[in-house]
Amino acid sequence: MKNTILPNDLRQESPRRDEKQRHKWDLTPKAFDQFLSILDIDRDRAGESYETLRRNLIQLFIWRGCRDPESHTDETINRVIRKIDEGEEVRDVIAYAHGVARRLLLEIFKKQEREQVGIDELPPLVAQPAEQDDETGVLCLRRCLNRLPEESRQLIVLYYQGEKSAKIENRKRLADGLRVTLGALRYRAFDLRQRLQGCIERCMGREI
Repeated sequence: MKNTILPNDLRQESPRRDEKQRHKWDLTPKAFDQFLSILDIDRDRAGESYETLRRNLIQLFIWRGCRDPESHTDETINRVIRKIDEGEEVRDVIAYAHGVARRLLLEIFKKQEREQVGIDELPPLVAQPAEQDDETGVLCLRRCLNRLPEESRQLIVLYYQGEKSAKIENRKRLADGLRVTLGALRYRAFDLRQRLQGCIERCMGREI
């Protein structure tokens, strides 16, 4: 089987150092092999199933608007392997892994809600320029928007569309359309806004 199926953080079992460290679970080759054997008795087919599962989980986290889908996928698989390693009986690994991923998504969104920085209270996307710089600012904003992927460009434009209650309702519809929570939508908009801000500042520095 190809070595590429091994997770990045798979490492050899380290010597026991003290009682506290023995309580900390680490992903070991033995635990990973046990996980593969449940996926399929045939080692090669197990490797293929693992790669397929990992790709599907990455797509799930991308689809739900997560900023680090590969890391979340590794965490999901690690949790599954740990449960198996600790003796839990898992009959359908694929279904079980997707269940773990959904629970992890809930954790991620709750954390995002707690850490929400209040994107609406941030300074304007483009600092108010001097009158002579108006055209430069508009030109740079257009340039930077056009550099974004179509989906991202539509998201950031729609996110700031409308006033007060209309804006709130618009964001709810946008979140529903993307099938993400409002918290996840805010983070995506915040990330895009930060990227746009940097692009605009660099552009204006060159144009002025």
